[in-house]
Amino acid sequence: MTVATILFLTSCSTDAMENVSERRSGYFTASDGFATVTVVSGVREQPYAADGKADSLKPYTLITLTPTSFDVDAVIAYKAATAEGTFGGALVVHPFAASFSAEFDSETTEQFTVSFTVDGETHEYALTSLFTSDMMNFDKAIDAAKTELKPSGGYEIRVQLVKDPIDGDGICWYVSFISDADSSCSVLLDPVTAKVIAKKN
Repeated sequence: MTVATILFLTSCSTDAMENVSERRSGYFTASDGFATVTVVSGVREQPYAADGKADSLKPYTLITLTPTSFDVDAVIAYKAATAEGTFGGALVVHPFAASFSAEFDSETTEQFTVSFTVDGETHEYALTSLFTSDMMNFDKAIDAAKTELKPSGGYEIRVQLVKDPIDGDGICWYVSFISDADSSCSVLLDPVTAKVIAKKN
């Protein structure tokens, strides 16, 4: 075989999702005078455990509603119209934060709408992911994190789009390598340049 053929076959055998226990590739947000809406979406292992092993994955979308005026007794229903289908139900109040949330078993990557109904009023939001075409994909984020942290031994990988703690209006990649519940290392990366924002060894 030629060198080019060998390189081609090697690249084809690489599984970008190897050892990945969570890949969160969607991050959406919108706000108005009523509330701020944050939606994250991807796939993650089930059960979700920091044990160093990546189990079978399931899709998920998590919606969080943070009302401008919080009422712990509010009854709020939601309806999400996505490219994969329509989902709905009741929001659950967060036990500590002043917010409500709901989750459904589908990955959402494209623009979609979500509406919330409370006290007979409906509030609708058009959501577009903050992930843009100039940002690196999850596999490149993992490669950059491996170069920076040089993890060794057995581990699971969580790669997530999260809110940038430095630039509160943006997002970044959070990549963690978890050996077990007590042993991990992680890094925050600029999604465009791969520059290290912060890391924990």
